[in-house]
Amino acid sequence: MRRICLIPLLLIAPMASAQPQDAAQGGQNVVVTGTRIQDFRDRLAACLARHCPVNEDVDATLALAEVLFIAGDYRGAHSTIRSSIGRNRQHRSAFPEPVSDLYRANSRVARNIGMDSEAQASTREILYALQAGIPTEDYRHFTARLEIAQSEVAFGQYDAARRDLSRLAQLARAAGRNDVVAVTELRTLWIDYLESRSHAVPPRLLEMARWTDPARRLSSVGAKVLLVRIYSEREETDRANAIIAELGRMGGSRQLLFNPPFELALHEIGLPASTDGSAMLQNVNSRTSISFENKWIEVGYWIQPDGRVSDLEIVRRGRGSGGWEAPLLESIRGRRFSTAGDSTYRLERYTLTAGYENRSGSHITQRSPLARLEYFDLTGVEPDRAQPMPPSGPNPAQ
Repeated sequence: MRRICLIPLLLIAPMASAQPQDAAQGGQNVVVTGTRIQDFRDRLAACLARHCPVNEDVDATLALAEVLFIAGDYRGAHSTIRSSIGRNRQHRSAFPEPVSDLYRANSRVARNIGMDSEAQASTREILYALQAGIPTEDYRHFTARLEIAQSEVAFGQYDAARRDLSRLAQLARAAGRNDVVAVTELRTLWIDYLESRSHAVPPRLLEMARWTDPARRLSSVGAKVLLVRIYSEREETDRANAIIAELGRMGGSRQLLFNPPFELALHEIGLPASTDGSAMLQNVNSRTSISFENKWIEVGYWIQPDGRVSDLEIVRRGRGSGGWEAPLLESIRGRRFSTAGDSTYRLERYTLTAGYENRSGSHITQRSPLARLEYFDLTGVEPDRAQPMPPSGPNPAQ
């Protein structure tokens, strides 16, 4: 029985962000509390009634899909996004970014439902949509290629991930994006570590962690974050703490440095390793029937200035949840984040799901005996939700 750890690849290496002269991609904050879902339905309906442009259709679609997702209506969110894809995929040449955003959202929701093949296909469609309207590859394409590799690693397709990372490295090198090249190397090193029987620390990772050149700072930080995880899993606490102290205050959002492995309490289930933020578990008795509908929880907690977790609580849960979350919560209590001057609050969604598959001798799709946890960061998504008071006093015992 192997343990898992909830640290996405996106958290252990810097993304291929735009260079300073590039325009930043816009984000969308959706207020849920105090706003009726019907308002978002009406907004989309009004948009479609006046034959609004593709970008406005996509904005209204994603706003509705997000509030449905947050409310726990995953299938409603999925249907909403799929309908918009049907209306707009032929416009990818003129609106590459809005259409790619649709596929990105569809991939996320499909994964939570367990539609894994569709999720992976949509991840690739993100890149195809961008290529249709933006022929010269830039940071948007690079990010999409990283997402493809992450999806492949999530489903254990390590060789495919290596090939896609190698291709990305070639393109990034030709574009003069050495920072992206370093990201691909970091992720490849991580795949090598996952597949290594000895789980020895890669010498190249140690070398990258020692880089002091300001141009390679983000890659050095990514290497150090990986080392924190490796040393923590090997229970080499002093080495892990030394790197955490060296990282110091990393600026921006609080960086997750270590998440203790755990085993979910659900029937007779063992957990193989996961790599992208999803916890995998296998039911050794495949005849056991498990319902995965509405099995989600939202957890809120404070990160103390020293990077430790306190005041953890379940904020909301789906109607079908219960009985599996205790090991997850214990793992969250043991997390280590980068340090900061003040306490910060986080709100996260975890969904228990499993992929659909065709069983031998039947054309009917059934849930796989392999199940997993899907993770979604809700911090800042619902600004109207009351935030609890910061904790006071010493950290609770871990």
